[in-house]
Amino acid sequence: AVVSTQSTGNALCLALMDAAVPMKGMFGAVACVQTEDGTLQWDPTTDEEAGGQCSYLFVYSGQDMIYSHCTGQFSVDQYMLVLQKGRQVAVDLWAFFREAFEKLLKKDVKFQMLLNPKSKLR
Repeated sequence: AVVSTQSTGNALCLALMDAAVPMKGMFGAVACVQTEDGTLQWDPTTDEEAGGQCSYLFVYSGQDMIYSHCTGQFSVDQYMLVLQKGRQVAVDLWAFFREAFEKLLKKDVKFQMLLNPKSKLR
């Protein structure tokens, strides 16, 4: 369940950005599965999620965690570790969002006219 929720949350943020809906900032979902040996697998597949000891889903906006859903058995220390590492993963996710959105905007003729008003595209 965390894999599909992660994808849906990230697609929602990108769709809102693409539609130019005013937002205070981006948000992003990160998912993690902890295996029996304690290894953390970020951005797990559905099969990896099914075979994990526990799964975590966090949605971040800036440094704030705005949503959390966890299943399985884990300690408070494990939760706090995954929460902290999840923030780092979210920063990488936002960098990807920005890069993808910048590439999209570079193809947008209206945006190019704003950047270069002397353009012959008018």
